Amino acid sequence: MDISQGYIDLLRIMHLVFFAAGMGTALYMDFMSFWSIQLPRSADDMHNLERIHIWITAAFVGLWLSGMCLIYVRTGFDLALFSPKLYLKIGVMTVMTVNSGILVIVILPMMRKMLGRCVISLPLLQLMGATQIAVISLFCWSSGLFLGSSMVLKVASWDLLMPLAFVWFIILTLGGQVSVMFKRAQFSSQSVRLPS
Repeated sequence: MDISQGYIDLLRIMHLVFFAAGMGTALYMDFMSFWSIQLPRSADDMHNLERIHIWITAAFVGLWLSGMCLIYVRTGFDLALFSPKLYLKIGVMTVMTVNSGILVIVILPMMRKMLGRCVISLPLLQLMGATQIAVISLFCWSSGLFLGSSMVLKVASWDLLMPLAFVWFIILTLGGQVSVMFKRAQFSSQSVRLPS
């Protein structure tokens, strides 16, 4: 592909800007949601969540477009030139996009019904499901960061990438679920019995 290095650099910069905008906003929302999980949801909270989701969706569109352009420049979409890292990055972006769709279909309507109530008071399985959506988001954004910045992972084989991804996912899942369950236990000890 005969494209000047200046244009390729511009594509990379755009890709990094979209990544930073999406990751920063998503992680901010996840952490703010965690720290306020025991507080009643307000109409402002819902408005902020919907507005932030629009911003993240715009970042996704930019990431997909700039990412596909970079893949074309590097490989011409010749699958023989795709590395394990590239396949994994595409897989992570696909999971992140599906996760975002689940947020729109399941989590946003659930949050609309929670106005005036605390998210921590959700029935246990719903709370665990909502927590896992946030965990998957954190897994995808952090994995994208690691895959995009590590020279070791750039040339790594599936034998290294898949176990690392699996272990990272388990660590985040356990950390996220245990943290929320700990907050739930604290909340229930200070208030009425929660639904199971």
